[in-house]
Amino acid sequence: MQRWIAVGVLVVMLMLGGGAFAYWNHKQNLPAPMWVPLPIKADLEDDERDQTIRDLREKLMAKEVLMQVSKDLGLAGKWNLTSEAEAELELAKRVFVKLGDMDSPMGKVPAVHIGVMGPNKERQLSGQIAVRLMEDVWKILGIKPPPQP
Repeated sequence: MQRWIAVGVLVVMLMLGGGAFAYWNHKQNLPAPMWVPLPIKADLEDDERDQTIRDLREKLMAKEVLMQVSKDLGLAGKWNLTSEAEAELELAKRVFVKLGDMDSPMGKVPAVHIGVMGPNKERQLSGQIAVRLMEDVWKILGIKPPPQP
């Protein structure tokens, strides 16, 4: 009888361990967007905001820009892809430019969020991509980038 109890306890422990691993694995593959906010004027018309976002998205999604970002960060190797062209296509699927808001010393202000949608396990890489994309945004907008700390 004691053997059956020991076997039952062992089976329950293995099931709990497997369930915990499955839950952890599921959490690692959930989407985790990473973005950098770019504040915009609060008094802009909605049409002007939308046009600015569309123009910025169009220029950021240019093949040359995405290919350069992919090469600079070595995304093909990090995503286990065979070529930089595949990495550029994958990056094009993940990049987003959308309207949002951000906290500032004067309260919430409207902002454009430029970022990447990736899984939770690639959160650090997604952050690096978002920061790298901002370098191109500064060039596109013709703005001097803020000093690096």
